[in-house]
Amino acid sequence: MVISDFFVEEGNAVFFSEEQASLFAKSVAGDFNPIHDPGSKRFCVPGDLLFSVLLNRYGVAAKTTVEFSGMLSGGTRMVLPDQATGEMNIVDASDKALLTVKQAGQRFINQNFTAMLSAEYVKFSGQTFPGILVQLMRDAQVMINPARPLVIYKDMTIVFNEHANALFQASDSDVLSDLIEPMDNRLTLRSTNNSIDAEGRKGRVTLSFAIEADGIEIGTGEKNMLLSGLREYEESAMMEVVDQYNAWRRDYSAA
Repeated sequence: MVISDFFVEEGNAVFFSEEQASLFAKSVAGDFNPIHDPGSKRFCVPGDLLFSVLLNRYGVAAKTTVEFSGMLSGGTRMVLPDQATGEMNIVDASDKALLTVKQAGQRFINQNFTAMLSAEYVKFSGQTFPGILVQLMRDAQVMINPARPLVIYKDMTIVFNEHANALFQASDSDVLSDLIEPMDNRLTLRSTNNSIDAEGRKGRVTLSFAIEADGIEIGTGEKNMLLSGLREYEESAMMEVVDQYNAWRRDYSAA
C-alpha cells in the first residue's frame, strides 16, 4: 500500500477525491459499503484511510487515539498541523471539526513501521463486515436497517508496550526512528475480543486486537463503531444484505 496514491496534498492540507477514497476502500480495505461509491448521496471517506494518512504524517505514539467528529465527504480539505502535539484537533478549511488525534508517551516515526502498522490495521478492519458484525448482531438479536444500513466509525486506540521499544535503536529523546531490522512481513494484528452493546435503536460495537511482531505482543488496540436504526434481528433480511454485499465484492473482483 502506497498511501500517497490515495490523497492529494496542497500546502498544509490534504483532500481525497471520491475515486481515490473508493479505490482505497475496495482494493485495500476490502470495504464494499456503497457509501464509498463515487456519486453516492451519502459518500464518505473511509475512516481507515484517514487513520493511515495521519500515521504516515505524524507517526504513532505509545498511546494514540483517533476520535471522529463525523463523516468526511469527498473533496473536503483536511487541514493538518505542521508538527505533532499531544492533542491535535483536525479541522476542514472552514474550521469545522473533523477528528481529534491524541498522542502520549514514546513516539515511533519510522515510515516502515507505520506503513506496516497501517496495512495490518486496515486488513484487520476489513474483516468487520460481514464476518464479525453479523454474528455480533445475531447474538444480540438486533440488526441494522437493511434498506439503509449505516455503521459509523467512532474512535480507535492503540497502546504499545516495552516490546515495541525493543524493535528500535535506543535514543536519548522521546522519539524512536531507527528500526533494528525492517518490519516487512513481521507485524500482524490478531483479533482478541468483539462485543456489541445495544440500547433501543442505537448500538456500539467494540473490536479489540493484539499487535504482534514476530509472534511477540508489542501492543493492543480497540476500534469502536456506532450503529443506528437498530431493529429486531431477522435472519432472512440480514442474509439479503450479506448476499448483496458479497455480490458487490464479486463484481468488483471480476471487473
